[in-house]
Amino acid sequence: MSSFKEDLSAEESRLEQVSSEVVQFALSNGADECEVNIGAVKGLSVSCRDQDVENIEFNRDNGMSITVYKEKRSGVVSTNDLSKESIREAVLSAINLAKYSDPDPCSGLADKALICNSFRDLNLVFENNVDADYAAAKALELDKMAEEQKVEGIKKSDGSSFSSYLYTTVIANSNGFNKARSASSVSADITLLGESDGKMQRASGSSIARALEDIYSPQRILDEAFEKTLLKLNSRKLNTGKYNVIFTRSAVQSLWGNFSSAISGGTVYRNRSFLCNSLGKQVLSDKVTIHEDPFVLKGLGSRNFDSDGVGVCASDIVKDGRLEQYLLSVYSARKLGLQSNGHASGTHNWYISFKDATYSFDELLSKVGEGVVVTGLMGQGIDLVSGNYSRGAEGYYFKDGKFVHSVDGITIAGNLRDMFLNMEAMADDFDERYKVQTGSIFIPDMTISGN
Repeated sequence: MSSFKEDLSAEESRLEQVSSEVVQFALSNGADECEVNIGAVKGLSVSCRDQDVENIEFNRDNGMSITVYKEKRSGVVSTNDLSKESIREAVLSAINLAKYSDPDPCSGLADKALICNSFRDLNLVFENNVDADYAAAKALELDKMAEEQKVEGIKKSDGSSFSSYLYTTVIANSNGFNKARSASSVSADITLLGESDGKMQRASGSSIARALEDIYSPQRILDEAFEKTLLKLNSRKLNTGKYNVIFTRSAVQSLWGNFSSAISGGTVYRNRSFLCNSLGKQVLSDKVTIHEDPFVLKGLGSRNFDSDGVGVCASDIVKDGRLEQYLLSVYSARKLGLQSNGHASGTHNWYISFKDATYSFDELLSKVGEGVVVTGLMGQGIDLVSGNYSRGAEGYYFKDGKFVHSVDGITIAGNLRDMFLNMEAMADDFDERYKVQTGSIFIPDMTISGN
């Protein structure tokens, strides 16, 4: 075993021991139940501008959250000081706070039958050997390459960065669960400024991965930044009207984020979602299936257990457009009279598929013929209660399957319920940099406000 892995294993064991002591101290001081969550991070980030190092940020931090339950009353305390004296003070404070909270029959730990007891090696940790000199060299390389290549329409780099982090979390509770989870992350990016007719535009290229060896080459990152920046130049508005809209693989991420929020147990039990009472019902086009797999090696959304210590599993969230399950934590499941399915930490790796309606991106453009490709969204005009949707957007207008001109300053409006049901087709341009594996998606007849 390498020194890196030996040191990491020792640190995980130390934090597990700390968590165990916290739980035992809480129980010995009158708590009925206790759960502990420790988060630790170490790493660095270097940013550059004008081919000079602008900032070097080192991060080594940890924190602990302690929740105690006494007669269905809860008390929660957090601390960044993991000394024994500070932790004991935090536990006693949490027990004292529980005396003043209202009893909640849905509070408490996960049932023992739900607790994770099988742990796969998901290949999430790598010794990436990134120090400040290496990170600075990589960030400076991106900045320098952008200047040297002198692409017409590109004015300059607006900054580049390179980062490397190692995250460790420990979840422990008085039902016998105590497990550490570690994951590494490396990322690189550059933002470019473009100019046409005195109007400035900016866009970025980036890469993120668990292992240093999986980061995109500098040229690939730069090519993405060039392409996205140039695509924004010479933009015009559109006339207000109905348009076919293709959300690119990056822009559609926000739609899937809206969908996951709408089926989150916390949103549903509070009656704050337009998808309340939708289990077993049609919520997406019948062409669409969403499969979740938490066990993908190196996956950005991979895990064995959620923050309640509940074991996760691979399953369909949506099958042929019908909602198979809400995203439930222990608490939200009890509020809804259901059982937790391991989503206290949110979604895991999602895979979107369209039955008999998946094409290459160029084929999708040709199939649709005319409309707007949305490459970016902005603003917060989303009401999850009603599903009403209104957001600023940018992208380009296409006709006969071909690019015509860039567009910006437009607003797309509709209702999420209709948008999800009307999804007609998807491109196969998946992007491994996201937890949601989706291609660009076509939705017909959306309202766009422009001129």
